[in-house]
Amino acid sequence: MRINMYKEFSYIYDKLMKTQVDYNLLVLNLLKICKKNNLYIEDILECAMGTGMLTEKFLEKNFNVDGFDISSDMLAVAYNRLEKFQNKNIFKADVRYFNIDKKYDLILCLFDCVNYLKTLNDIEKFLNNVYIKMKEDSIFFFDLNSEYKLKKYLGNNIFINEQMDIFYTWENFFKKTYIDFKINFFIKEKNFYKRIEETQRQYIYSEEEIEKIIQKVGFKKVEKLDFDTFEKVNKKSYRILYILKKQK
Repeated sequence: MRINMYKEFSYIYDKLMKTQVDYNLLVLNLLKICKKNNLYIEDILECAMGTGMLTEKFLEKNFNVDGFDISSDMLAVAYNRLEKFQNKNIFKADVRYFNIDKKYDLILCLFDCVNYLKTLNDIEKFLNNVYIKMKEDSIFFFDLNSEYKLKKYLGNNIFINEQMDIFYTWENFFKKTYIDFKINFFIKEKNFYKRIEETQRQYIYSEEEIEKIIQKVGFKKVEKLDFDTFEKVNKKSYRILYILKKQK
């Protein structure tokens, strides 16, 4: 069964991410950086929020959180998860063109959303859009899969994994400027496995390309960290976290 990106994947994504990410620790690390930069947080915007697992952790800490995603299927899961919270605003939008009449203390876009943007111009549109939604001295976190991860670790390799009641094969097809993923999920349902095929494409960007755009838009780069360890980036970091401030 061939499906479009995120059609049925939202259910699988939600289930797998629960096992792969310690959201409590992630929020703790992000808030430590905010505290180190003397940032008072009241209003948060989460771009490409997916199924709302990170959103939920911020809402539990009584922040006001607005969030959006381009996928209706992801948002359907998020709406269900976040229904009990009052201090939220969830909507559908594209990171390049989202429009909301509000400014924020903290804006986030995590889990390699930027790698799905097809061109450097798309990334610039996104960062420009974020910049104008930020209050003075606010912070913007975003990450991306590194060149090393996409070219060397994933490359043309095949991975096989099993988590809970989901077995999957992950095939990678590396090209010069992008990598295609073909993922076959086998989900246990009673006495049989249901097969779901997911295909995605991520684009490969260098740190130099990204940092030129950061500078062009007008951000001040506060820090650049390895997303998995929250330590200094090294040549084998899989995911890079950028911490940016709006220039006065």
